[in-house]
Amino acid sequence: MRLLGFNITRAAKSLSPVSPRGGRSGWRILESFAGAWQRNVEVNRDSVLSNFADFACRTLIASDISKLRVKLVKNTGDDGDDIWQETKNPAYSPVIRKPNHFQNRIQFFESWVLSKLQSGNTYVLKQRDGRGVVVRLYVLDPSLVTPMIADDGSVFYELQSDKLLGLGLPETIRVPAREIIHDRFNCFYHPLVGISPIMAGGLAATQAIAIQDASATFFQNGAQPSGVLSSQLEMDDADAEKLQAYFNEQFGGKNRGKIASSAAGWRIMALPQRPWTASLSSN
Repeated sequence: MRLLGFNITRAAKSLSPVSPRGGRSGWRILESFAGAWQRNVEVNRDSVLSNFADFACRTLIASDISKLRVKLVKNTGDDGDDIWQETKNPAYSPVIRKPNHFQNRIQFFESWVLSKLQSGNTYVLKQRDGRGVVVRLYVLDPSLVTPMIADDGSVFYELQSDKLLGLGLPETIRVPAREIIHDRFNCFYHPLVGISPIMAGGLAATQAIAIQDASATFFQNGAQPSGVLSSQLEMDDADAEKLQAYFNEQFGGKNRGKIASSAAGWRIMALPQRPWTASLSSN
């Protein structure tokens, strides 16, 4: 099979997916601290990515790095001296200026850095021409790539279908490591699987989101704490729940500050002791 300029052969070797600690290609977010799952403390990746501080850090890092100029250099030193000078080469310079058909250089490297920060892994697929020269580079979706290891230790990568990159195939394919640039971050558990910084900052981001949610709910209710309805009349649980629902609907949220009137001998107390805007009449 020929794909993106190079031949793909079905490997007869026995390949095993790299899946340390039960995570597919490092995507599984591990416990933020020992015993977190027993306490039902969940760090949701999508929620963490929506945290304003985490979002700002990732985008700032990626945008700054992507704007750096890329230089093609050549070693011009003699007798083992490393003297690097900037140069141009018709075989390599074009792909540096325009990595692929849908991204410019800045967008390409921004995708590269974001993938590394968010998943701990960046997979870049090479496309070659008839000479074997790399003419296109594609940053792959990390969730569609799985590192594989053969019995002899050679490394392959299993790619899922991706129509944007020309991988609109009905089945998965496996390419050798020489056709993939794998930039990995924090290889704690396996040298082929990087761990995202979300593993360390996920709990803090989850806590910040919970605080923001609680604060938004509090201020939507006029920044006033809940109150207590009290009466000397006997009432069963069903009637008490109906009365509570009535007051929540009629005098909470956007209806806060409305005047309530009752003739059933009810009293309302604020928590803590603050004057309420509602006045109650009683027989």
